[in-house]
Parts: sequence; C-alpha cells; structure tokens
Amino acid sequence: MAQFDVLLERSPSAGASRPEARDAIEHAVAELVAALRHHHSGTADHSNRLAVDCRRVGGELDLAPDALFELELVAILHDIGKLAVPASILDLARPLKSTERAVVRSHTVRGAEMLAEIAGLRHLAPLVRAGHERWDGSGYPDRLSGKRIPLHARIVFTVDAFDAMTNDRPYRRALAYDEARRRIAAGAGTAFDPRIVDGVLAAL
Repeated sequence: MAQFDVLLERSPSAGASRPEARDAIEHAVAELVAALRHHHSGTADHSNRLAVDCRRVGGELDLAPDALFELELVAILHDIGKLAVPASILDLARPLKSTERAVVRSHTVRGAEMLAEIAGLRHLAPLVRAGHERWDGSGYPDRLSGKRIPLHARIVFTVDAFDAMTNDRPYRRALAYDEARRRIAAGAGTAFDPRIVDGVLAAL
C-alpha cells in the first residue's frame, strides 16, 4: 500500500482536489488494496506494478495529469473483483476448467459492482468492468470493440497482458521480454488498440 500512497502524493490532480475528496478516495483505495493483499498477495503485487507501468504508458500517450491519476486508480483496482474469486482457483497450476474460467472472468463485473457502491470511486466502475474487452470485440463481459472500450480500460488491458507475460504465473514461467514485446505487437488491431501498443512498446 505504501507504493500507492506515493502515487497519490505525487499526482497533480490529487493535490488539486478538495482535501476531503482526496481523503475519501485514499481511504477507500487503501481498504480495498489491503483486502486484496490479504486475499491474494500476488494479485495485489500485480496491481501495484500495473499502476506504475500504466503511468509510464499514459505519459508516453500524452495524457493530462488528471487522466494519469485516474488511469493509476483503474490500474490498481482493475482486479479488485478477484476478492470474489477463491484464492484456490487463482493459484491453480493447471489450465482452468470451463466452470473455473467463468468464475475468474466474473471478476470484472464483481469489481464494477463493488466500486459502484463506494463514494468517490463510482465513476471507475465502468472502466474496471471493461478491463478485459478486446479491440476486435471478442473480449468480456460485454464484447465491446474499438473506441467503444474506454481509453483507460484499453491501456490497462494492454499493460496487464504485458505484465502477465513477463512475470511467473502458477501455470507457467515468465516469457523473455523480447518475446513478450513480439506478442504485444502481434496483437495490435485484434486484442489491442494499435496506438496503445505503440505506447507500451515505447514506454516499457
């Protein structure tokens, strides 16, 4: 959580907001991240890495300071719905069965539902819900495509994929960076927004 505190403190938008609004956001995010770390520390670590890397990519894409801060919030909370997924499923060292995959995929909807109930974070709910939509419309849960997918969700999805490829998972070892970059580039126009792919490859 200390890492995310630093992100809040250095964000121009956070400093420009009303103190009570900033305090409410900070408190809500701290509680959610602490709960996620208690439930599954690997997911919490992944979310912290994403917040850092998404800021770098957002800077490469020339996002305004307020947009960068919101992007960090989406990144740190994009997997918060995994609080509703048993850790035993998240740690499986084999391919998921169809029923298990459905439970994991439900985390986007569950996360959006959680955020919709929290003052100061409600506006992030649709962005978290869209965090696994694909540029070509083959993602989930709503099969959005192209620019119908919110920009922040498109960025988080691309950086999420890169982080997943370059870090060990229970079911496989990390890929080499060159191979991960090749796969991200190959997904431009299908899985990923081509402009965001350019930003990821430049920033990471």
